[in-house]
Amino acid sequence: MKCFERKGYGRIYVDKPENVEFVIRKIKELDKFEFEYLPGGFVVPFSEYPRLVYTYKFDSLDCDKLTAECWKEGVYIFCLDNGHNEFIDDK
Repeated sequence: MKCFERKGYGRIYVDKPENVEFVIRKIKELDKFEFEYLPGGFVVPFSEYPRLVYTYKFDSLDCDKLTAECWKEGVYIFCLDNGHNEFIDDK
């Protein structure tokens, strides 16, 4: 199931900094076409939470499949879509 809003805000958070490149490679493996729309700095360590980035046209990735594939390899990710809101409401 796709999980990012087109031209919205979101990010993929990774458990450890050393796993960022693994997740980027996994995105390319799962969807080469959508990979071309991956914004720079979209996949980051969880320490970057709650900072979001603009998704542009990166909106068709199957985040459930990506999450399952990563978790199966022991790489824990969290995909966050915040729609058209640039900031997370902390209330």
